[in-house]
Amino acid sequence: MDSNLNLSIVVAVSENGVIGVGGELPWNLKTDLKRFADLTKGHMVIVGRKTHEAILLRVGHHLKGRTTLVITRQKNYKGLASAVEIFHSWKDVLSSVKNRRDEVFVIGGSEVYNWALPFANTIYLTRVHTEFDGDAFFPPLDSDEWAEVSRQTHEADEKNSHPFSFITLKRRVVSRQFVNLEYARHEDQRAIMEGISQQGICPFCPENRVPGEILEPLRRGNYWTLVPNRWPYKFTSLHAMLIIERHIRFFDELKPEEVMELTELLGWARKTYGLTAYSLGLRCGDPHLTGGTVDHLHIHLVVASPEMDKPGYERVRFPMGPKLAPKTNNPGS
Repeated sequence: MDSNLNLSIVVAVSENGVIGVGGELPWNLKTDLKRFADLTKGHMVIVGRKTHEAILLRVGHHLKGRTTLVITRQKNYKGLASAVEIFHSWKDVLSSVKNRRDEVFVIGGSEVYNWALPFANTIYLTRVHTEFDGDAFFPPLDSDEWAEVSRQTHEADEKNSHPFSFITLKRRVVSRQFVNLEYARHEDQRAIMEGISQQGICPFCPENRVPGEILEPLRRGNYWTLVPNRWPYKFTSLHAMLIIERHIRFFDELKPEEVMELTELLGWARKTYGLTAYSLGLRCGDPHLTGGTVDHLHIHLVVASPEMDKPGYERVRFPMGPKLAPKTNNPGS
């Protein structure tokens, strides 16, 4: 998380994680709408295009008294007011709000919340105490990362269709590391990772990628980037990595559209490089336990060299699991 960001999330979530259905809120909570206005008035708000357009339909105008930063992939998208600014990536909008002392609020939708969660300091959560069918969801929160600091519970009444609680969560002050130096295989790799470790950032998140540290992509998708591995395994004819754009750690966190694009990229690689065989290497979770170096979901695409007559030839080995502690000859240790 970047210490120069004062980023907060405002969100209303049902008991089963729903935040919307068909672009609408599945509840009517006037008290929550007032709280939203009180929190965000006079501040910048970051919002995805679809959520921005849903707000325009619902209230008939942009959010007054706030500067709205809209993220969209549509290159020709125009804001309808001077208080609306358009950005085409999370990286760009993040750069624009760095070093601001006042709070900047992320207000949806689902994809933008996923982007924002690793960078937020505070979550203003309205927990709606009912389950709903929906098509937009808020990601589960890790209690090891977030601490509840306040809660106010409200019953349903003439202004509010369902019971709910206002919950404020603060990020726990922990030293989180996104890289694991113990599995660096090369001295220049270790030197680069030491610098990344001191910054406390994830080098695979798009906004942190540095040209040269991560090589020029072979192919970009909406959800994945395929790049050559700067430090390929020995005896490979191809060693690339598929890096997911959003910061997740486990394969089961992937959305259907992300899985679909992953298979499309593998098909592209097979056709482009004329592959008759390849192997995939995948680690999920704590890199100290998996043998990985970066705590961000990525998949190794490996093609072993068929030239077995090379001096010192060995099969390609994908290391998994923690390293053994060095043996000692001291029987008293």
